[in-house]
Amino acid sequence: MVEKNQDFPRAWVEFVDPEDDTNLYRCDLTWLTSRWTCIWGNGCKGIDKENPDVGCCNLGAHIADKEDLKNTKKYAAMLTPEIWQNHKEGHKNGMFEKDDDGAKKTRAYNGACIFHNRNGFEGGDGCSLCWELPIRRTFEEVKRPDDVDIIVIGIEEYNRRGWGPGGEDLDWYCTTATEAHVGARAVYQSYEPELTALMGKKAYKILADHCAAREEMIAAAKASDNTRAIKYLAIHPATPKS
Repeated sequence: MVEKNQDFPRAWVEFVDPEDDTNLYRCDLTWLTSRWTCIWGNGCKGIDKENPDVGCCNLGAHIADKEDLKNTKKYAAMLTPEIWQNHKEGHKNGMFEKDDDGAKKTRAYNGACIFHNRNGFEGGDGCSLCWELPIRRTFEEVKRPDDVDIIVIGIEEYNRRGWGPGGEDLDWYCTTATEAHVGARAVYQSYEPELTALMGKKAYKILADHCAAREEMIAAAKASDNTRAIKYLAIHPATPKS
C-alpha cells in the first residue's frame, strides 16, 4: 500500500458546454475512470496523523466564488441539530472565516471543519454538508486566436497541489494512495450527483459517455493483453491493474 507520485500521464477530453457555448469543459479521464473511493472510517489515515479521525476535514473547505458561498449558506440553513453536531456553534459564532491569504473558507472548530460530525454523533459521522472533494473544478479565462473569450472549466483530481504550498506537508493523502483505489465503480459513476451539480445534467451526460467509452477500450486492451494500448490509455497508477 503506497502513495504514488502525482506526476504521471493523463488522458483528457474537451467539449463545449451544451448549455453555454462560451464555456469549454476540460476533464481528466484518467482520474474520472479511476477506482478511487473515500475510505474515511475504513483505513483513511487522515491528512494529519495526530488527528486522523477527521480525515481531510481538519482545515475547512475553501469557497470557490459568490455562487458557491450562496449555495453553501442555502444548504447549511437546511441542516438541523439532529444532523449537524455543531449547529448551535455555527449559527452563533459563524460558519466561515478567512485563511492566511484572505480567502474565504468554512471555519475550523475544535480541530476540524465546522460541518464535520465527530465519531459517535447520533446524526452520523463525517461531513454534515455534502462536498465535492476530491473533485476539483477550476476556471480559466482564455482568449482564443479568433479573439473570442471563453472560460475553460477543469474537472480534475484534487491532488496534493490543490491544497496549495502546504499540500506537500500533509502526512497522507488519498487520491494517489493505492489503498483508496478500491471502489466498485469508477469516480464518474460514484460521484454522479456531485458532478451533475457542478456541470449540469447535459454536460455530465457527455462526460459519462466519454468515460464509458474509455472504460470499454481499457477492458478490451486488458482482455487482449495489449500492453502497448494499456500504456497509452494512461490508466491511473494507483488503480489496480487487474
